[in-house]
Order: sequence, then structure tokens, then C-alpha cells
Amino acid sequence: MTESRFIRIILIIMLFSACVSVAWAEKLHEEAGQIAAHIAGLLDSDMPVFLDIRCGEWTPALSQCLRDTLLERSFDLREAKSRALFDPDNTNMENGKLSDYGINSAILISVELNLKWQVVERKSFLSYRSERIPVYSFITKQIQLPEYRLLSIDHYDFAPQDNIDSSISA
Repeated sequence: MTESRFIRIILIIMLFSACVSVAWAEKLHEEAGQIAAHIAGLLDSDMPVFLDIRCGEWTPALSQCLRDTLLERSFDLREAKSRALFDPDNTNMENGKLSDYGINSAILISVELNLKWQVVERKSFLSYRSERIPVYSFITKQIQLPEYRLLSIDHYDFAPQDNIDSSISA
């Protein structure tokens, strides 16, 4: 009797954790769609485009959403065969050549993530409350290959509304 009860409790816990993780993944994908739409709005290129996305936990969802958005806008997206193509120290392109892709020049879109914190203070008659809110700052660089010439730098700050790390001070 206790074994079946124990198994039921374990199954309920597993089901609950699966629901929470699915909800988190859906929310992350939805937020990544908003970020990708903003980043795609900054881009305009008739040349082939390579993407280099380095955004921690956001990388898979943001990469998928940004690729989908750019393909809908008829961008010429290319997949890099090696990371050497993205290396600015590879100035003579010995490890990765654009001619391997059948092109002479391209645009590298580099997206990086910086985490910042915004502090919001709330004061009332007898208390003081300080809330730290994470702000994800996505930095987008457009770099012309093979010269590695920086064409533009843009940033987009995204603060999820439900992520609040609260600490109460007296």
C-alpha cells in the first residue's frame, strides 16, 4: 500500500515538473520571437548573411526564431562550415574562405548577450523595498566579410516582466 502511494507521489511530481519545464520553454520561445523580430528589423542586406549567435541559454531559441524571421524576409542565409570564418584573427581567410561558399563577400551578423540589473526601489510609510530586475542586453554587430569591417552596432534591452529578484531592506 505504501509503495503504490509512494509511486503515485513520484508520478505526480514528475508530471508537475514536466509541465513547468514545457511552460518555461514555450515562454522562452515566445520571448525569443519578440527579440528576433526586433533584431531582424535592424537588418537589411542584399548580400549573403552568416549568423553568429552567442547568447547563453537564449542561443537555441533565438537562433531558430531569427533564422525563421530572416528566411521569411528573403535573406540569403548561409551556414558556416567552421567557426574560423568568424575569427577576426583569420585575416587571410586561410581556414575559411568565402569562395568555398561561391561568394566574394558577405555580412556576418553577430549577436551577443550581456546581462544587466535594474534596481527598482519602492518606498512606503514604514518600509523600503528594493527589487533587482534582470535586463538582457542583446548587442547586434554587422560585419562585412572578408575585410571584417564593422558596419553597425545596435543593442536591444529586454526585461521579462515576471523575473523579479526581490530583496527587502530596512
